[in-house]
Amino acid sequence: MASPSPVRISAAGVTFCLSLALLIACGSYPEAIPCGQIPPDGCPLSRGGTCDDATCAAIYGCVDGVWHHVETCSNMPQDAGTGPDACTIVTIDRTGETTGCKPDLQNPDCPVAAAEQCASTVCQSECIDFFLCTKDGWSVVAYCNEDGEFVTMP
Repeated sequence: MASPSPVRISAAGVTFCLSLALLIACGSYPEAIPCGQIPPDGCPLSRGGTCDDATCAAIYGCVDGVWHHVETCSNMPQDAGTGPDACTIVTIDRTGETTGCKPDLQNPDCPVAAAEQCASTVCQSECIDFFLCTKDGWSVVAYCNEDGEFVTMP
């Protein structure tokens, strides 16, 4: 029996090594760990949250499944005031609220905290539906209708 040529062994060896390296590389990425519900009045850095958003009291980053405070925002309304520019602050019954609902909400779905601002401006955000995390999972408690008006569920 004739021995294989050195060129074939070399090409076969290189092909084997490249295949093995590719297999190892594809399986070595760490799995992303979700953080769950962001802290109250917080906005996620990874989804474009900035202090320019009046609903953000703070910006948080998700690292290894844990929310980390990145920045405190100073633009949250302190109260509605009584002057000509006063607004009616949205208040939503949070009875039964808990934490840890999965999966995380994605725009245009937002946590109920995002709605707790001036009622006249709630529907000017990217949010359409507002959810409360309960023991049974996410529950819609309010929404913006087709006319851009904020509606609380009965």
